[in-house]
Amino acid sequence: MPSTRHELRLSDEALAFLRALEDRDRKRLGVHLRELEENPFRPRPKADIKNCGRHRGVVFYRRLVGDFRVVYRVPEREVKITEIFRRGRGYRWLE
Repeated sequence: MPSTRHELRLSDEALAFLRALEDRDRKRLGVHLRELEENPFRPRPKADIKNCGRHRGVVFYRRLVGDFRVVYRVPEREVKITEIFRRGRGYRWLE
């Protein structure tokens, strides 16, 4: 994929989750979220990316960031973060 910058957008739920985190975790996630602006499809060390498949016709991706999971989609030149949650919650909504 070309390395043209994407615009990052967060859902209200994702933003609320980030705001509720401790500063250390919020900053760490922020670094990884900004990396998605450069290339949302390229895996990086300590930040695995997986295609989660389609849900209602939309392709979703998941990025692992330590104990956190970031779920997003990439329409056009945007990265839309739909959810951020801690490991263990699962992806039942994608079924």
